[in-house]
Amino acid sequence: MINNLEALVPELNEFSVFSNLAKNQILDLCTGGEIIFSNHRDVIFKFGFTADYFGIVLSGAYKLSKPSPLGDDVIVHFSTPGDVIAAFIMAQAKPMYPVSATAMGPSRFLKLPRSIYIEKWKNQPELIFKIQNLLSTRMSLLQDQMVMLKAPLNQKVASLLLILLEKSPAEKGLELPLPLTRKEIADTLGASVESVIRIMSEWSKLGIIQTNDQYIRVVKPEKVIEFLKESYVEMTEKVT
Repeated sequence: MINNLEALVPELNEFSVFSNLAKNQILDLCTGGEIIFSNHRDVIFKFGFTADYFGIVLSGAYKLSKPSPLGDDVIVHFSTPGDVIAAFIMAQAKPMYPVSATAMGPSRFLKLPRSIYIEKWKNQPELIFKIQNLLSTRMSLLQDQMVMLKAPLNQKVASLLLILLEKSPAEKGLELPLPLTRKEIADTLGASVESVIRIMSEWSKLGIIQTNDQYIRVVKPEKVIEFLKESYVEMTEKVT
């Protein structure tokens, strides 16, 4: 259990789900909580396993993925600080995790027992509304990815980089908030690793991006935005 939950309250209060809540309310909602310190690629829960807990990303990031019919993993979302993971399935009679959650670099996760969701969380309308807003944002990102399905790969990569850049804290500037391999980019976009490597290598040579230990820095965001604008122009022309 968390030895000093009170010390965590200011950090939690910065997240939208706990904003405007009093200290005692946050402590009550986090009863029985435990901080999980994850190394890169540590799994905090697996697809198809019994869901005994949910939680909140405190720092770092976790990729949410599920197996495809072909047996490989498809990345459906990158959860960053403030994201609530696996909350709504807690209300099911026998919940099973619909995705696997894997750490992207050193990360921290506040693990909360299912019992506290049943006892406290689901009876808080404002709290449920905030979680719904987080899920709505996640669904909007998935819809954006669907719109980009027929776009050229360089424009899909541009879209992904800009989405992740929006999640990056101010102190990181133009560096993405999580380490990404070329395979993880390919798994997210449903593309071949070789194709992604070719695009990223070209962008590195052109000085559009820089990579270091799997961290990506967008040096020329205006160029990435240009790639994305091209896809919307092309799609608009096809519709009209």
